Amino acid sequence: ILALKTNAGPQDWELWVQRLKKEYQSLIWYVENNKNSNKVATRWFGKCWYIHDLKCDFDNEFEILITYLTTAPETAVPELDGKTAKMYRGGKICLMDHFKSLWARNIPKFELAHPMALGLGPRLAVEIPVLIQKGVFQHKEKCNQ
Repeated sequence: ILALKTNAGPQDWELWVQRLKKEYQSLIWYVENNKNSNKVATRWFGKCWYIHDLKCDFDNEFEILITYLTTAPETAVPELDGKTAKMYRGGKICLMDHFKSLWARNIPKFELAHPMALGLGPRLAVEIPVLIQKGVFQHKEKCNQ
């Protein structure tokens, strides 16, 4: 993951365009994997996955808030909405306790890929095995058999 230097969000339009160019570089793999965004690139949609015995695929979305860079993007897995204490309001992942301070210390170096790698990935690693064990969530492959 790249370390970015331009300290700007959507409110600083000229600098935001510069930063967005660098952000796009980190998000190219999303686009290559059928990810897409709205016209101003502040809301992204795609898939995420986690392997626990079998591969679990989920719809994933994240939104760049108007207060970006000072506020990390919000990441959501709608299918997991309300199924754990750390997933709420449409499946948004609570990143406040641990990731918020990490994000704040690393502005402007962090980019859009960081909440995925350091927020979404660890959250899925913690939550999915527990949800499967409790029977709250089942592998789609097992459901189709």
